[in-house]
Amino acid sequence: MRLTRRATLGLLATSPALASPAVWSQGRDWPNRRLRLLVPSAAGGYEVYARILAPRLAELLGQPIVVDNKPGANGIIGMQEVQRSAPDGYTFMFAHVGAISIGSSIYPNMPLDPVDDLASISVAVTSPLVWVVTPSLPFKTMPEFIARAKAEPGQWRYGLPASGSIPHLVAEDTKIRHKLDMPAVPYRSTPQSLLAVINGEVPITVDSLGASAGHIAGGKLRALAVTSRERSEKLPDVPTMMELGLDPREWVAWYAFMAPKGTPDEIIQKLNTAINQALREEAIATRIRELGASPRITTPAETLAFITQERADFGAIARAGKIRVE
Repeated sequence: MRLTRRATLGLLATSPALASPAVWSQGRDWPNRRLRLLVPSAAGGYEVYARILAPRLAELLGQPIVVDNKPGANGIIGMQEVQRSAPDGYTFMFAHVGAISIGSSIYPNMPLDPVDDLASISVAVTSPLVWVVTPSLPFKTMPEFIARAKAEPGQWRYGLPASGSIPHLVAEDTKIRHKLDMPAVPYRSTPQSLLAVINGEVPITVDSLGASAGHIAGGKLRALAVTSRERSEKLPDVPTMMELGLDPREWVAWYAFMAPKGTPDEIIQKLNTAINQALREEAIATRIRELGASPRITTPAETLAFITQERADFGAIARAGKIRVE
């Protein structure tokens, strides 16, 4: 079909990607001013990875990057701000698995679905979880603990660091998989749940290796198993749940870069290239590994496929365990 000049102008007027000369050129000219990297959590915790990467990304992109913390509602407030931001590449986000792939399954009034309502850039960092117990208990292996918990239903409780978090869903999946009656004792934060295990208030918990590693090294916690596919460099003598035959797949905490929906593909690709280049550099990779995590190289398409699958898997666990957070 041949388009008239009037029809062509009509198409340009109704297509944001075609109508704005700024959009035509921004992929080529971008970036030409300061960028904002929003982290939808309070200072501390996983934002350390964003602060490790941001200075090098600023060098690679040729513009300063400001890391901006916007905590609240398990990441929802910050994600909504990113969703509303102009899709011009000058605002992007570094968020955790709970906000990106778990929230839509556990919050009944979730105002957005990050998988569908944001643009995927890169899954940049992953960190295994680790099952830990009070060292004074006799358990040296995870199979020993599971056998005891099965034999004494309801008698062995686990510390829950945060309702709706990845440790919560991994623990509930383990309970369902092994038919364990193991009540959760909720705490307000990871430090509180770990301290509860150290003090013997509860015998066991599962949480990120980064949060637990120092206590394990200091003898305050005993590690029984990690949830990653391969053993952690931090805990080379601790087996994985997979190699023990206790879980068919790995579970890792992960942290990903996202942008407003509609950000031009050329900008998404430039961000992805810079992130991957930084992650390949030994100085940055070493700092990430020292925290018990691992750099991960992904394309935008691989990122979208990964977080979509994670959303489906966590959704299945939430439904099976009837996990809802009001």
